Amino acid sequence: MMGLDGVFTRYVGRLFIVRFAGLLLFFVIVLQMLDLLNRSEAINAAAGAGPESIARYIALRAPQIASQFTPFAALLAIVVTLSSLNLSSEIAVMRAAGMSIHRVLRPIGAACLVIAIAHFVFHEGLVVPRTAELEYWEANKFEVGLKHDASTRTNLKLLLEGEIVAAASAARTDEGVRLSGVTVYELDAAGLAERIIEARAALFTGGGWRLIDAKTPGPERASASVASMPWKTSLDPETLFALSLNPDRAGMAALVRQIDQLDRDGADAGAAVTSLLSRFSTPMATLIMPLLGAIAGFGVSRQGNQLVRASAGAALGFLYFVFENLMLAVGKLGAIPPMLGAFFPLALFLVVGFAILLAMEN
Repeated sequence: MMGLDGVFTRYVGRLFIVRFAGLLLFFVIVLQMLDLLNRSEAINAAAGAGPESIARYIALRAPQIASQFTPFAALLAIVVTLSSLNLSSEIAVMRAAGMSIHRVLRPIGAACLVIAIAHFVFHEGLVVPRTAELEYWEANKFEVGLKHDASTRTNLKLLLEGEIVAAASAARTDEGVRLSGVTVYELDAAGLAERIIEARAALFTGGGWRLIDAKTPGPERASASVASMPWKTSLDPETLFALSLNPDRAGMAALVRQIDQLDRDGADAGAAVTSLLSRFSTPMATLIMPLLGAIAGFGVSRQGNQLVRASAGAALGFLYFVFENLMLAVGKLGAIPPMLGAFFPLALFLVVGFAILLAMEN
């Protein structure tokens, strides 16, 4: 019996893995081609751009697509695998041999566990650094030969007490922390902009900020530029780098440091905490796909409703992804606790999946 179990496990597991790999490759190729149609003009607009720039973009973008669609490819592979086994009456034979639904799904579940672990390692080790590099390259208009500077923040927009600060970039230099392309919106008591200050740069040195080449636009176009002027703001340099770090573009260690810095400064760390928890909940979504897709494989195929069951399994999984993205977005906005935003969809659909299995088993 142990030998039969081994043969069965290898057979079903191989069917699932082959379909999963094929579907994931299909998604990556098709979506990468569509993405290139949208981005190729901007990439080739850079001076000296050529095939190397396109190849670099694909190398940076393709891992994002693969990571994003791994759980969905697993879901469709489960639906296709179970549907084909059911149509060929193989599941009927397994059930007649005394196998329970849980036992039939066991090799697929084991494969999904391996995929979930690999997904987590792949995302943290490859996707996060390449996504950060792509964001930096894109902010610099796909400049040819540009080296990634991980310490530089780009496209900053910060809401502070009494002002809104926008900057093209922020970096640590030998002089101190330097912002470039700065625009400051000073707000009145009603939250409306009462004055706008534009500056070529802002420099934090000697315990204070100074604006370089600053001017205040007025009714008659703009005022004269001031070479250097003090800038009274509540913006702390360390808080600046913590607030401007994109949680989805930072490694786990940097994300933990960001949360710690925001907690020390009394700033809202909800978005960062939700993003940290989602690093675990997103790969774990693959683990519940066998439960959601199981409806596609169990039932009498001669009743002619195989397509309906397969569609129902795929729709249930798609509903999970929609609900997951919604809860993560709400959690990052701070409307709900981060733990709820990251893990509530997983817990809810885990219960739904087991309820479906129990109903089919009975």
